[in-house]
Amino acid sequence: MLTKRRILSCLAFLVPAAGLSGFAVVMARKIVKRGPKDYRRAEMVDGGRRVRIDLDDYTKAPGDFGVFDPVTAKYTRVGEVTLIDEEQKFVERLLDQSSSTPGGLGPIVDWTPDVFFEPAAVRGHYQEVDVPTEYGAAPAWLFEAANQDVWVIHIHGSWTDRSIMFRDVHAFSSLGFTSLVPTFRSDVEVSPPQAESSHLGQTEWRDVESAVSYAVAQGAKRVILSGWSMGGTMALLTAERSAHRDRIIGLVLVGPVTSWRKAITAGAVRARVPAVGAGLVMRLLGSPLFARMLGLEEPIDFDALDWVDVANRVDVPTLVLHSTADQEVPWEISAAFQRANPATVTLISLPEAHHTQEWNASPSTFTKELTKWVRDTILTDQS
Repeated sequence: MLTKRRILSCLAFLVPAAGLSGFAVVMARKIVKRGPKDYRRAEMVDGGRRVRIDLDDYTKAPGDFGVFDPVTAKYTRVGEVTLIDEEQKFVERLLDQSSSTPGGLGPIVDWTPDVFFEPAAVRGHYQEVDVPTEYGAAPAWLFEAANQDVWVIHIHGSWTDRSIMFRDVHAFSSLGFTSLVPTFRSDVEVSPPQAESSHLGQTEWRDVESAVSYAVAQGAKRVILSGWSMGGTMALLTAERSAHRDRIIGLVLVGPVTSWRKAITAGAVRARVPAVGAGLVMRLLGSPLFARMLGLEEPIDFDALDWVDVANRVDVPTLVLHSTADQEVPWEISAAFQRANPATVTLISLPEAHHTQEWNASPSTFTKELTKWVRDTILTDQS
């Protein structure tokens, strides 16, 4: 018979273990499932010249951002912070009068790093095209330019949508390349829906391959893949596996996930969970049974999604733009990625910004670094 002391010892072990297991299940679901919108309270003040919105780390960040009003289904661009009230927990920011909604804003809004909202605001001329994929036609925006030989494929991350890449199209604009902004299988725009869960780029890269094939069929001789967050994972996989590898001349990655192991471990640390908790998450996602329960077509192969622990895996010139303040995908992962691929990867650290908001913090710095690297590295090598 167990003594009281032994029973307590067992409980002391089992309770934390059960807590870790529960954390692992919840975190695994959060990683691969779309979460609810994170609305904030908001109202216009100062005669409609400013917006007052709930205070948090994102809404007080410097730079230009956007808000979406679910009542009017309209977007408005917001700019400079004019007031932070720590006691009452709100921030006031200037409203862009050219994009503000007549008649008010709120009572709730969705905060977004997109500031363009529609393709015509980025470049005057664009087309809505259909990219043939293995599951049918996927909508994409095509921004034609003077240079039809070089195409940029702009790849967004998980649980966002293609409009989030307008900032990227804007940054590339001065180079005069043709831009294609595709959707992929887990996007809500794809009809009928193809994926209920994110596969962390493991299957989504095939939709990027479809976009590359479309570009080549339209006359592209050289292709640059530009991926943000999980879009970076997809870009790296496409560069390795594409049937058109010989046409892919460079990668531009912004806040990229170059090791899902390290990104998930960092998330566990941020949640103050022991490293074993991150290990449990990855074992669950790598389990065929649990993967099916989450709606995944296949378990996650974390070895295939790691360019940090394998030296010299990247053989294409690659630029990484990453804020040192990124907490979702810490800058240290990109630093390790560059050390693992010193011959091909250039890492440029950008001013303080949240995850994939480097452009918002300083559009001029972001664009200058991107275009300089493309001209000095890719175009020089190709000339």
